[in-house]
Amino acid sequence: MGDGVIWPKPPVEGQAWRKDSKKKCEFHRDIGHNTEDCYTLRREIKHLYEQGELSQLLPRGGKQLDKVGSAKPANPPTYTKIINVITGGSDLSELTYSVAKRHATETKGDRPTNSCRISHSDLPVVTFDEGDTYDEREHHHALIITLSMANRIVRKVLVDTGSSVNLIMLKTIENMGFSEKDLQKKTIPLVGFSGETSNSLGEIVIPTYVGGVNKQVIYLVIDGPSTYNVILGRSCLHQMKAVPSTYH
Repeated sequence: MGDGVIWPKPPVEGQAWRKDSKKKCEFHRDIGHNTEDCYTLRREIKHLYEQGELSQLLPRGGKQLDKVGSAKPANPPTYTKIINVITGGSDLSELTYSVAKRHATETKGDRPTNSCRISHSDLPVVTFDEGDTYDEREHHHALIITLSMANRIVRKVLVDTGSSVNLIMLKTIENMGFSEKDLQKKTIPLVGFSGETSNSLGEIVIPTYVGGVNKQVIYLVIDGPSTYNVILGRSCLHQMKAVPSTYH
C-alpha cells in the first residue's frame, strides 16, 4: 500500500480481554474484528485510490470502488400504477372543487393514466433551494409529496413530523392491489389530536423508495375517510434519513 498510508496506533495493553480473540485485523495489528470488515482500512484504501496510488489495482471508472467506498444508491423501481385521491378543496388552500375540475379538464391530454408505465425521471425531485421558497403568507400549506411504494406512484402523501407512526388507508392498499389478507393482524390504538381513539386494522410492510434509498417500511392500516393516501411519520423519516422542509 506504499508509504502514504496512515497506520493506526498500536493497541493499548490491557484491553485485549474486551475483544473477540477469534477475529484479527492485519491493518490494526490487533484482535477484535476481521481485516475485511475494517472500516478504517476501507477509508484508507478509498483515500489512496482518490490520490491515484492504487490505479493499477482499481481502474478509475470501474465498479471495484463501490465495494471499497460508499454503497451505491438503489436503482429506482419500474412503476406500474398511479394511486390518486380526489377531494374537495378548501378556502385555506385557495382551491375549490370547480377550479380543480376545470384545471383537470384543461390538462387532460398531458396527464399520465393508471395504465401507463412511468419512469423515475417523471417523478419530481424532492430537493430544495432558495428558488423554491414561498411567500411568507403561504407557509400554512402542508407538506404533501408523491411517493414510490411497491412499484406504484402514490400521490397525496402527507409528511407529518408530529406522527409517531406511518399510516396508510385501507382503500389505498386496495387500489395498490393488496387486500386485508396481506395484513398482519395487529390492533394498535391510535390517539388523534383531540384525544379520540381509533384502532388500526393491522400493519403491512411495503417497500418504499426515496431518492436512492429503498427501505421496507411498516405502515399501520386504518379504515376511514381521509384527505390523504398515506401519512409519513417520524419513524419513516428517520429510517430514510430524510429532512423535510415546510419552509421550502
